[in-house]
Amino acid sequence: MTVIYFTATGNSLAVARHIGGRCISAVTLLRQTGSVELSDPEGIGLVMPVYFGQIPAVVTQLMRRLSLRAPYLFAVLTYGELAGRAATHMCRLGKETGIIFDYIRTIKMVDNNFIIVSVSRQVRDCGRKKISVCMDAIAGEIRERKCFVEKPGVVSRLIGIIEERMPQGPKFDSGFSVEADKCNGCGTCVKVCPNANVQLAGGHPQWQGDCLKCTACYHNCPQGAVRYRNERSRYCFRNPAVTLQDIIHANNRTR
Repeated sequence: MTVIYFTATGNSLAVARHIGGRCISAVTLLRQTGSVELSDPEGIGLVMPVYFGQIPAVVTQLMRRLSLRAPYLFAVLTYGELAGRAATHMCRLGKETGIIFDYIRTIKMVDNNFIIVSVSRQVRDCGRKKISVCMDAIAGEIRERKCFVEKPGVVSRLIGIIEERMPQGPKFDSGFSVEADKCNGCGTCVKVCPNANVQLAGGHPQWQGDCLKCTACYHNCPQGAVRYRNERSRYCFRNPAVTLQDIIHANNRTR
């Protein structure tokens, strides 16, 4: 089994590892030139987060270059409170890129969207989401080669329409700032950014206007120096099963 993952705070990597098999970072594959060809006699899957009801741009870019040969193709989408229309978008993107999924399912995780929720409360209340139970169920269905494509309910579809209108790119970038007295210029924010959108200038991060809204720079700052305008929570989250080095290894485009 081969699992391609994209992660910013570790949720999707934790799910990918739980499914099992060989895990490959989507960002690592994007560093290749031309078509990206993969084959596996058991199956190939993609695991990724949902950003404001949408598929991350990194995954979209990769899927347009992917050529997959496997008897079973699956996708698992991690989200916080509402997945919006992400499963529908994934199914449509698959058809556009010639990847016909046998299985698409969403899984609710700790929500790290500090603009909308209190992340600290999400961590305290994560037991209600039964994350481990859901991960076991999804991994079991994939091992059994279950065929299933999730369809969002009415509420998720409506919320998805609203989420998809949230600011993107430069507008989202404009909300970031850094507490200069906390920042020590370590460059972690540069290394965890999957889009090479953060650069150091004068020893402090500057955002370049091509943000994916993954917030890896915010949540993985060792000093807690990255801030965001109107943040509801000041809590930095990373999945406890994933280390900072795991995130750097997955996303670092400066190597």
